[in-house]
Amino acid sequence: MKSLTSFGITDVGCVRSGNEDCFLEQPLDGEKRPLNLTQNLTQLPEKGALVAVSDGMGGAAAGEVASSMALTCLGEYVMNAVESHDELTPDIWVKIVEAGVQYANKEVAQKAMNNHAQRGMGATLTAMMLYGDVGYFFQVGDSRAFVLRDQVFCPVTRDQSFVGQLVEMGTITPSQAARHPQRNVILQALGTQESLRVDVSFLPLCQGDMILLSSDGLHSEIDESLINEITLNGRNQAKSIKEIVLDLLEAAKKSGGQDNITIVGVELGEGFPERQPGEDPALLTYPFLNLDNPLSKQFRI
Repeated sequence: MKSLTSFGITDVGCVRSGNEDCFLEQPLDGEKRPLNLTQNLTQLPEKGALVAVSDGMGGAAAGEVASSMALTCLGEYVMNAVESHDELTPDIWVKIVEAGVQYANKEVAQKAMNNHAQRGMGATLTAMMLYGDVGYFFQVGDSRAFVLRDQVFCPVTRDQSFVGQLVEMGTITPSQAARHPQRNVILQALGTQESLRVDVSFLPLCQGDMILLSSDGLHSEIDESLINEITLNGRNQAKSIKEIVLDLLEAAKKSGGQDNITIVGVELGEGFPERQPGEDPALLTYPFLNLDNPLSKQFRI
């Protein structure tokens, strides 16, 4: 059995009156869990676990509805699909979660269409499917996922945002992006278009990996280098994943806390493979299947 420790929190921040963020930690071998449940995951079930954050938009009457619907629909879809599959391979898993995101997108869009007060609502989504020794990441919008492995801190998702594209093209630097007047313009959101392009990446996991999922209320207030510093210092001081997540939250609020802030941290323990020399984390686009790919070896694709 693979052990892990997780902790999630969502906070209104220092300026907003309501919270349009939410998160989900759902083991796939038990009962449905409510959103924003801070009860830790302690083991990775054989069928895996789904962890996700969502940031809603559309105001108090709509943003909270959009984000909660997005995660509720995704979680229910994935759990139902798991029950109907006897054999789960990486390709099947990716198709299931992608289909779940598309389903959630249509449900949020339909809700907005049927209620005038919720017209235009939408939500970002960063989801992680933990299965076996691999994490699969599903991205819509500008929430993010990071991993810390030993001393190496690395993003494992790519923002679907206007400034994110400018950074990728080399037009602006990441530090310029953090101050760009259009930094909040995202290119996709659940509920705002008929179908989505879900960016999928993956990460072969190692014992000791620390994975963070966050809404932009964290990384819009403190830059990636400070997130790295706080996370690494916490690890060096033997802090728990809960303490590190709370340190990140405090830093974002001290920096202004202009937006809602949601952070979920997962630390991998015994049962996961030990890190081998040169196994640094990286953003790997799925599929990336060849003979040297750990997925191919593990699952015999």
